Amino acid sequence: MSSDPTDLDYALLRRLARGEDDALTELVRRHQHRVYQIAYRLLRDPLEAEDAAQEVFLKVYENAHRFEPKASVAAWLHRITANHCLNMLRRRRPLESLDREGASMPVDPGATPLESLEEQDLNRRLEELLNTLPENQRRALVLKRFAGLSYQEIGAELGLSPQAVDGLLKRARQFLKKALQDYLD
Repeated sequence: MSSDPTDLDYALLRRLARGEDDALTELVRRHQHRVYQIAYRLLRDPLEAEDAAQEVFLKVYENAHRFEPKASVAAWLHRITANHCLNMLRRRRPLESLDREGASMPVDPGATPLESLEEQDLNRRLEELLNTLPENQRRALVLKRFAGLSYQEIGAELGLSPQAVDGLLKRARQFLKKALQDYLD
């Protein structure tokens, strides 16, 4: 087996598609941390993120035979994770994610109380602003920032050209920068 991580991931998926269940254990070991991180960033709830990560790997188990190496296995996993979490978010009641206890991103444990409050306020404001973005801008931003997909991969996911993805991301960032100007000063 090659030492290239991408080659190893492809080999593991091929083994999984042939029914070798131990290949799933290795895929989980290699990618569970990043899948969980993406799920947590999107869902903002550690238990839901853990459930989502398990469901993502179940989907991988069930669909390993469908993988076509147009992108890396990591990008495929990130796309599955982002789509799964976005679907979970769509099923939530509209304001539920803002009202739930612990819904904001974690704050730096070494921060002073004032810094913690400022960071919590910024996280809350950023979450509100992300929810006001047009769906295509929000989705492109989440796929780029939290799933780490390339413009080409985001374009394939959204049915857009890489140039259109670039435009979406620029507009989203401009909106966020303008709306957060007070925090940035």
